[in-house]
Parts: sequence; structure tokens; C-alpha cells
Amino acid sequence: MAVKRFLLLASLALLAAFLLTGCSARPGAGETAAAAADAALALDLPALTIDIDADGVPSIAGAPLSSFASLAPGLTDFRLGSDLVAQLMEANIQHIQIATVPDGLRILVNGAALPSLRWDEERLANLSDLVDLLGPAVPSVVKAALPLISDVGVGVTLRFPLAQGADVIPLQAEGAATAPAAREAVLAQIGKAPVIRIPVVYDMEGNYTVQGITDAEWQALTGAPFGQLKLDAELVKNAVAAGVRTATVRTDAEGIHIALNDKELPVLGWGEGELLNLVKLAADAGMLQGAGMDADALVGLLEALLPVIEVSDVSIHVTFPAQ
Repeated sequence: MAVKRFLLLASLALLAAFLLTGCSARPGAGETAAAAADAALALDLPALTIDIDADGVPSIAGAPLSSFASLAPGLTDFRLGSDLVAQLMEANIQHIQIATVPDGLRILVNGAALPSLRWDEERLANLSDLVDLLGPAVPSVVKAALPLISDVGVGVTLRFPLAQGADVIPLQAEGAATAPAAREAVLAQIGKAPVIRIPVVYDMEGNYTVQGITDAEWQALTGAPFGQLKLDAELVKNAVAAGVRTATVRTDAEGIHIALNDKELPVLGWGEGELLNLVKLAADAGMLQGAGMDADALVGLLEALLPVIEVSDVSIHVTFPAQ
């Protein structure tokens, strides 16, 4: 038994040392260690770098993931299709980074930050309450990991083959740092941020009213397909059974806020220009091409509109029927 334990520990040590040879700088590295200086548990590690070849086969430091089947069987199942890799290469997507930091989860594509999750202690506590509310619908590992997530700084970097003739994009590219200034310029021009509040009340059949006007009446008044906002009756029933009384979706300069039963959950943040990065990435990938649509003109239009969208205070407050 002692020999087996020694071999297991030795194997894990060798694996850790080997994996570290396949690591790269992690966005936000050092932040977790600084924030968790007094915590009993703290992990602040470089990003694990996984290289994907043209066939979608992943490897670490030149060794296929299948090499680690005995030590990390979950990793060996990871593989991408060759068609997907070809699409990523055509879009010149060279790397994707995902990393945890004390206040959220960061996602970068080609070094540019995209909208990603932001949280604080209160929002994480509310998320834990929601997990408890959902009960067995949430895996036990998620319940166990939530209280520790702020003290764990880890990440993974996926690197893809370069398209022929493409210039190498560094892992840390400059983002749209002018986003706050652009929002301030918009506010100076329009005076006050636009405010939109919409209260929606659903019944058990999934029908809704807004200020007493039904979905069919709204559709008749406006010609817009508001009937599509009707919810499935089973979804409403499940929400009510789970104890969900209200749900609010709100946007502001920080990002998209979601609250259940008036408890704020982690925010999908866009406060530092992440929306503009997303638009530019979509344009570079050819996703904005359409019939009669000029991608450059569309990017310019969206770039002008995004600060207005970001400063707008828009909220939809949904009330579900009592159980």
C-alpha cells in the first residue's frame, strides 16, 4: 500500500511538473494570491496551454492528451473536430484564454477581452442560494466549488494553428481602453442616460401582461411579434415550484445584471470595452457579412451606438404567479 501511494504521489508530481512546462501567462495572474493572502486555501497558477492541431487533436508541451489517460481521464475526452478548427483558422482565431480571478471569469480571444462574468462576495452568496434552491438539478461539484472560487486563480489557453500568411497575435493584445471615455462623451452630449423600465406579469399558462395589456393586444397595437415572449407553461410551473417569484434583467455601464427574487447574481460585464472587442472579432471572422451589408460601415455604426447602449438603464422585471 505504501509503495502504491508513493508511486501515485510521484506520478502526480511528475504530471504537475510536466504540465507546468506547457503553461503560459494567465490574465490576472497574481491577483488571486494578493486577494487571498490570509486565506487557508489559495491557488494562483499559470494558464495550462493546450495546442490544437489541424485535425483537432489536443496536446500539452508536444504530448497528446491521451498520454495522461491514467492520471487525468477527463482530459483525454477533449477533442475538437477538424471542420471547427478550419473555421477558426479561416477567422484567424489564434488563441482563446479562459481564467478565473477573485472578482470573476475572464475570457479573451486573440488577446482581446470579451464580455464575461463579474462577481463579488454578495453575488457569489446569492448564487450559492440559487444552487441550493435548484437542489439536485445542479451537480454536487458545483456546490462544493462555489465557496472556494474566489481563492482559486487558474486558467486554460487554447492555441490553434496559424492560417497561411497570418501574423502572430500576442496573448495580451490591447483592448478598447477608450470605452469609459466614449461613454462619458455620450453622456455629455445627451445629458442623462436613457431609462427604460418594463414590468411583465406572467400567469401559469405562460401568458403575460404589461400594465394590464396582454401579449396579443401589444402585438395588435405595435405589429411587433410580442407573442413570441409567451413562456412555456411547464417552464413557468417549474420556476414557481422552485420558489422563483421575480426575475429582473437590467443593463447599465457595468454590464447585464440578473436578479432572482431581488438577489443579484454575477454580472455579464462589458465595462472596459468588451462589447466593442466582440463586434470587431465578429467582423474579422466574417460574421457580419450579409446581403447588401457593408461590414466596415456596420462596425462603424455599432461602434457609435455601443456607448449609448452601455450607458442606458434598461430593466425588465418579471413577476411569476404565486404557488
